[in-house]
Amino acid sequence: MAVGQDLATEYQETIAEVIAFAEGCSDDDWQTPCLNEERTVGVLFDHVAAGNGDAMGWIESFLAGQPVRITREELQTANAEHALKVAGRPRTETIADLRASSARTAELIGGLSQDQLEVTQEFGSAGRQDLAWVVAAAIRHPRIHFQSIRDALDR
Repeated sequence: MAVGQDLATEYQETIAEVIAFAEGCSDDDWQTPCLNEERTVGVLFDHVAAGNGDAMGWIESFLAGQPVRITREELQTANAEHALKVAGRPRTETIADLRASSARTAELIGGLSQDQLEVTQEFGSAGRQDLAWVVAAAIRHPRIHFQSIRDALDR
């Protein structure tokens, strides 16, 4: 079993909780603003799904020996553009994307070896990091936004 499998299991447990919660949200819940994030519940769920694709791209960059060249400003701009693009997106589409992107992310993480997790590369303003750091960020990302969603809905 690859060392990454334990990390994939941790990721899958987190994302399963996120998806189950998303499925239980009403249309009104979906439009509730998350004040500390300046986005709605639905936009944040979609952001988590989109973040899976980003994480996979960053993992693949590390494995290919390529740095991740992204600034905080670029991330903020991309997040703002994403929020505008998906503001009216139906819940069913977002949940389907969450399921699909999460499955692909878990599969990629699950196949990582200890040697791969130790690969280092430059990662934007964070400087030189190892791949384990990127994977940990991929696991933290849905947790952070999920907490904002729960706070907004007081659940």
